[in-house]
Amino acid sequence: MKLGEMLVRDGRLTEPQLEAALKYQARDGGRIGTVLFEHGLIDLEALTVYLGLELGIPIATGAMLERAKRAAVRLLQPAHAFKHKCVPLVVQDRQLIAAIEDPHDFATLEALTAITGYRVLPRVAPEVRIYYYIERYYGVARPPRFTKFSDKPRGDEGAVDQGLPAPPLPGLPPAPAAPVPAPGPRPKLRSVKMKMFDDSEALELEAEDLIDTLDADDAAPAEPAKAAAAPTRKGGTTIPPVVAPLTVAPMQGDVAMRTLATATDRTKIVEALLGFSAATFQAAVVFTVRDNMAFGWKAFGNLPGYANVEHLLIPLEAPSVVQSAIASDNGVFHGPLAPSTVNSYLYKVLGCTEPTVVTAGVIAIGKRVVNVLYGHGTELSPIQLGVLQQVCKSAADAYTRLIASKKK
Repeated sequence: MKLGEMLVRDGRLTEPQLEAALKYQARDGGRIGTVLFEHGLIDLEALTVYLGLELGIPIATGAMLERAKRAAVRLLQPAHAFKHKCVPLVVQDRQLIAAIEDPHDFATLEALTAITGYRVLPRVAPEVRIYYYIERYYGVARPPRFTKFSDKPRGDEGAVDQGLPAPPLPGLPPAPAAPVPAPGPRPKLRSVKMKMFDDSEALELEAEDLIDTLDADDAAPAEPAKAAAAPTRKGGTTIPPVVAPLTVAPMQGDVAMRTLATATDRTKIVEALLGFSAATFQAAVVFTVRDNMAFGWKAFGNLPGYANVEHLLIPLEAPSVVQSAIASDNGVFHGPLAPSTVNSYLYKVLGCTEPTVVTAGVIAIGKRVVNVLYGHGTELSPIQLGVLQQVCKSAADAYTRLIASKKK
């Protein structure tokens, strides 16, 4: 649903007001949200929330932009911040959380990754605020259209609750006012005796540790991105380097399960999942799940947007094929796509048309989802769906063994 339609549906705009705003937009240009704010039809807090709902992307509120970290802001030169309409907010491990005017512009995300050396996690914000904070932090003057707003776009820490709907996900955790240290050393969650495996709650807690311990990409200190191949030129036109899709050796279900039964690290588990996918689907993506988000991780197959897979962010609270799999009774979803903003976003990233039938399987320890395996291009029989369920269960068992080995 489009922004204007959502605002009318929730009673924040009338039909005549929306029609007038569309006429202003046709006359003056610009984004509809900017036009609505210019003419006093919506405030920036409401606009921010509804942009997040429209795009299915976490938001960057004014308070978050107000608290942007110096170390993050310094990652961009003024010209780059203005060109890409981006305000870096905070660095977490090897990830840069940044407010971006168009979080679905994957060319911009790739450029920012190349410039900063960090994987960019976008948060949506109105362009009025983006330009204001670029001027504030980088000294680059706003376009003339936005100077008339003066300090109005500045974030307000004490914003009044306006009865807005909850955004799809919070942009950043609130800053603790007075953190209280835990008394004494950190207690052990559970003995590493085998009886722990009878308690799914204990395993879910151990799975949280597993993600922190085994996910080297997230835990390692930030490093510069590897230099990409130099672009070539043809007839005066720059041709960007092509990122080759991952080559995966197909594995039948029984082979994948035997591989998982002896896997000793997370890489082997993912190789088995991708190998099984290569024998089952035309294209597949393995998501890693944390902080109520599914992050694109590994992929193979006929995906024109292969190079953008690491920018995939699927909120678990928003309707999507990932949510359908998690909500299913057996941890497997297979069928036609339901219309949703997040599903449309998924295929925009992957660069392919929406398939008629999709499949997703959940790898979970207790109720803690660790990975989601997504595939399309093949309609599966009940027997094949049963094999997929068994492979996902084998992957979960493999993670459980890794937990035990890490706790010894």
